[in-house]
Amino acid sequence: MVALKIENIDIPIISDNINLKASIYYTGKTPQKAPFIINLAGLLDHRESYFVRFYSEKFAKAGYYVLSYDYRAHGETKKQTGHRSWYRMVIDIFKDIQIVLDWLIQSQSKRLSDQNIILFGRSIGGAIILTYGFIDVRVKKLIALCTRYDYQTTNVKFSEEIIKKISPRYFLKKDDKNIDRIIIAHCKDDKRIPFENIYYIKNHLNLNEKNVLIYENGGHSFKGHREELFESCIEFIKKL
Repeated sequence: MVALKIENIDIPIISDNINLKASIYYTGKTPQKAPFIINLAGLLDHRESYFVRFYSEKFAKAGYYVLSYDYRAHGETKKQTGHRSWYRMVIDIFKDIQIVLDWLIQSQSKRLSDQNIILFGRSIGGAIILTYGFIDVRVKKLIALCTRYDYQTTNVKFSEEIIKKISPRYFLKKDDKNIDRIIIAHCKDDKRIPFENIYYIKNHLNLNEKNVLIYENGGHSFKGHREELFESCIEFIKKL
């Protein structure tokens, strides 16, 4: 069995004088230079949550470097952002991905092969991917799981100004490159994010059926389909 290696690191947000607590996963067999997968957690999850850690370990054992980090108001980073609720920092939570990308490219250049960066994430992590991740041309592959299309539909009532800064519907564009760049996935019985969101995203991006992974059951965490989902993602990533 290949032994995992985990480096716990800080990603500085200099403008706000905080550090996002993060981990890099790899193994002794990971090439000196390899693609990086950034694993983005769901709402109220963090880098040690089961779903996040499961895929961080799986991708690392498959030969990739994997970076996961705790958002503001989440996990270890929460100690620095105090008792403020996540929704009061939600725009920064979304925008931080671009600071993380800057940090990755600058500080991990000895490991990162040809700036091959993949974003993988569930729920709010998927929304971060299909907003500020989508518009960042440095990201080669986007894998968004059970993602909300428009945050106007949530129980938390955001202002229109915030909705326009966190909803994929305001960021996504049709492009021939989307077919090679993006896959999305959702379970029909997801009770947190309505299943029909996957069709809104598919149509907006003009994706083919092969870019859309649909499971009859599995809920919000793809229970019973995690291995199958992993294999589909690996096949997609290998086409870099």
